[in-house]
Amino acid sequence: MEQSIAKNISTLLSVVESGNRYKLEHSYASGDLTGFHQWADGKPCEGAFLFIDQQNFGIWIVLIDWKENGNFYVVIFPRSRVGPIAEIHKTHGEGDEVVLSWKYSPTKRDSRNWERKQYFIEAFLSDVVTISIPSGSDEVDDFISELFTLANSRQKADSLDPDRPSTRDGFPEGKMKQKLHFVRERNAELVRQAKLLALRMFGRLICECCGMDFQSVYGKIGANFIEAHHTKPVSTLHRDGENIQVEDLAMVCSNCHRMLHRRRPWLERHELKQLLDANHSLQG
Repeated sequence: MEQSIAKNISTLLSVVESGNRYKLEHSYASGDLTGFHQWADGKPCEGAFLFIDQQNFGIWIVLIDWKENGNFYVVIFPRSRVGPIAEIHKTHGEGDEVVLSWKYSPTKRDSRNWERKQYFIEAFLSDVVTISIPSGSDEVDDFISELFTLANSRQKADSLDPDRPSTRDGFPEGKMKQKLHFVRERNAELVRQAKLLALRMFGRLICECCGMDFQSVYGKIGANFIEAHHTKPVSTLHRDGENIQVEDLAMVCSNCHRMLHRRRPWLERHELKQLLDANHSLQG
């Protein structure tokens, strides 16, 4: 990431308004970091910011020349600064449509990295994270929210925490400005209840579009795994929130979930089924 981009992000983060969802609790000015972390100290930095959310969870957002080669990173540290959660530097686009890109690739030595990746994908709907770089103060809140979600999902996926993170609804599209929406805003408990209802009705979790059963395909590791698709697009909801019912969630496999979101407006479940049936007929 170019230093000028890091500088612009730093400027926007340093003047976050008090009415935002995230409180700026502490910050370091631009210059070489000192007394922060052994891997960060002494490196050129455009600013480090500790933000706290409404649940008192905090992350540091550090804009730093991480490898001291002129390429600046957005590095996320936990509040404790014990070590980095994610180091993000790849950018795509140009002008005011630049996005950051980061891929979740766990490398622990316990033969469970596939589980970690699937855990992360269930939360983010992809192992590739794309985050819009804010170009104005009105976009800062979403930028911080994305980094909080990434940090939470990464930490929980790494530890395979049974208390799963909130699940993202929709895919990031840079400055296309379809607002990202998270299940925690729609009620995370709703997803759990929808899965329990499906288990009670069918005895297993199967894709409502293609009929895939993760347990049948992957064995024990696929037991009780499925994704929840919100059938009501964010754009149709009231800006102040709206009550969502269990019936508004569909149980789908990862592939069908991506296909449902492939087009705007989203495909309906019956439309995707028709496409699947038509394709099977052609192949038959």
